[in-house]
Amino acid sequence: MLTAFTAAAAAPKVPADKVLTEQELFKVLQGATDPTLAQALQLHQKGGKKNREQAVQQLAAYFRQKAAERYYFNWQHFDERLSDYLARFPEKVAAHPVNAASHMDLYPAKTVWKLPFKNQKGEDVNAYAVRHLSRQHKAPDMALSHFISGNEKYINYFTEQVASLNTAFNAGKVETLEDGNGTYEAFRGGNRMLNWLFAHHAFLASEHYSDEEQLLLIRTFLHHAAFLYRDNQQFKYGNHQTKGMTALAMIAMLFPEVEESKVWYAHAMKLLGEHLTKEINPDGFQFERTVHYHIGDIDNYFMVYQLAQRNNMPVDAAWSESLQRMFTALSAIAFPNKNAPVLQDDTDEPWATQNEIGEAMLLGYLVFKDPAYGYFASDAISSTYYWLTSREQLQALQQIERQKPAFTSITLPETGYYVMREGWNPNDMYMIISTGVSKQKPDHQHGDILGVQAYAFGVPLLPNYQVRYSLPDLELFKNSWVKNVALADSISQGQQYAGNSGGSGFGKFAVLPKATVQVWQPTETHDLFIGTHNGYDKQQISYTRKVIFLKDDFWIVKDIFQSPTEHRYQQVWQGNYSLEDAPALARANFGDATGLDILQLEPVERTTLGGNNGKNRIVYHTKPAKKHTFLTVLRPYQGFSNRIEATEKELGDWQLFAGKYTSKNTSIQADHVLARGEEFVLFGCRSIQVAGFTLTLTEPQDLRLAMKGEVLTINSLSAEEIKLTASGKKQGQFTVPVGGVLQVPLTTASAR
Repeated sequence: MLTAFTAAAAAPKVPADKVLTEQELFKVLQGATDPTLAQALQLHQKGGKKNREQAVQQLAAYFRQKAAERYYFNWQHFDERLSDYLARFPEKVAAHPVNAASHMDLYPAKTVWKLPFKNQKGEDVNAYAVRHLSRQHKAPDMALSHFISGNEKYINYFTEQVASLNTAFNAGKVETLEDGNGTYEAFRGGNRMLNWLFAHHAFLASEHYSDEEQLLLIRTFLHHAAFLYRDNQQFKYGNHQTKGMTALAMIAMLFPEVEESKVWYAHAMKLLGEHLTKEINPDGFQFERTVHYHIGDIDNYFMVYQLAQRNNMPVDAAWSESLQRMFTALSAIAFPNKNAPVLQDDTDEPWATQNEIGEAMLLGYLVFKDPAYGYFASDAISSTYYWLTSREQLQALQQIERQKPAFTSITLPETGYYVMREGWNPNDMYMIISTGVSKQKPDHQHGDILGVQAYAFGVPLLPNYQVRYSLPDLELFKNSWVKNVALADSISQGQQYAGNSGGSGFGKFAVLPKATVQVWQPTETHDLFIGTHNGYDKQQISYTRKVIFLKDDFWIVKDIFQSPTEHRYQQVWQGNYSLEDAPALARANFGDATGLDILQLEPVERTTLGGNNGKNRIVYHTKPAKKHTFLTVLRPYQGFSNRIEATEKELGDWQLFAGKYTSKNTSIQADHVLARGEEFVLFGCRSIQVAGFTLTLTEPQDLRLAMKGEVLTINSLSAEEIKLTASGKKQGQFTVPVGGVLQVPLTTASAR
């Protein structure tokens, strides 16, 4: 609970331009009415060594007690929590000291905080490294290593490093925002505070953590809060400010004895509310369109929400609604195996082809108790979130309710992700299509506009890859040659790439195409997506991508290029392919004889293979032409006997026909016909003759036909109205709406 204070004596404000001294800390707390705190302040005011020592002792004891009540875990039960933690995660006994050493071996406790300088190995510290030094990621490892080993060196190192930063700041010897690597920039300062807050609250359980060291950390927390408040008055797009405001809100909740804490909390919550409103799209996904940054924001909002509930602090009701939508959006894009695809700048595991979301979804279940979130949730809390949950919450997670989602194919329209989904069994087929580019901050966007990813039989068949900013292949892996896209003249979608001012390795494209979605039509039997982008307008090339998902069977991708002048066109697919039947057929084979066959129904000039860092691709190339259409079947298979045989015109239950299809009762004129019994998928259809009448199209179009009973059902696979003229036993004009359906009775002239 919060302690009440009066303003009997106006307390000085916590300065942002210097770190408080011990004496100044007592001054900013003056006016307190809590008897214990008031006594400590009075003792310190009297002066003298003995009074000062007693005052420090009492103040530290006061804040230790308040910390037990306010932080995520009660340090008074730390031994019990640590035993439970190590029982759940026994590998951490060795991991934490190793992680702590990785930092302590590089930097002395009293380190330098401004470039240029060398680490303890004699290496020049670069921009990337100094940013991570600023974030202090290994501070929690140091805290836990102290309790695992009983070694005081971790406390000594930690507190000396904190003191060295304060000294460096007061001397003006830290990285500034103008350098591009600001030590106190919102993201780096905010991360540092979250890590130091954890270490501080853990060290409270140690008899080796002195009163003076505790007050050193409190002075440091208050200084960071004042700095974060001063330098973040205006809203700025991006997760950097969000992280800083998360830290500011937490410090305000943990130290309400400081008069400004009320202002800090109100301001942090106001800005975080703006980030929720402006950066969480109405469909629930974070505006930078990456799983990594989406979960990062979930972490931020969860930490504030969780601590606010513990301290009975006010939180706007809109928070709960926005946070809930974020978990729903994660489930919308999830693979059938409950992982998520790699989207844009996902950075946790370079070159990985999936994202683990179970840990984040467990938080959603913990907060909202929704079995639909429980379906995706990990079986138990992760080591990352363990220390953010109460003992009561941990007990509540012993039996998680799980309910399979009711939806299948779905879209996040504002974010620009379109998901074609067969179902929720791990072997089911899945495809995601990316159409968007963040308007406000496209820094994390890749050159994959209208790019796809496909999954089936538990495998990402057409993958995307995670990246890391410090790796030299970042620009390559952000751009189109490692995506599943179509290109013109070998021109990648991302243009005018530039690194950031701090030189940390991060880079972004100044120019990316803008997509327009023309049709999104999911049905029980098939899903249809049609979209265009303006990436080749300068070359006077129009481009359209059409994706048709025949459920339970395969996808067909139609890439259409048109131009008044000749160009070469390329189609790029990720994976390790063999070319025994090239150029028409390429095959990738995975474990358990699972694979993907890529079949080109229109001729291409040649096929090439390429790759980087073990991530390979196949590229189809055309001859110079004014226009070209790639008509591509993407067919997953499981088992040797289910592959496509290049010499046969069969795709499982479907048969392929070029130019014309004729049976006893039906005749179809089309560039390509896929037939299965009385079902047909037609590309470039010109006429349909059935039941004694003929339907003639004004221009070739793509259709799906199904004859059942006495009804001919025509589904449009086009982005424009389809007009048909009936002759023979039926007369009249029929229209199929864009992406819509027309039903023609076979015995009467009317249509529905």
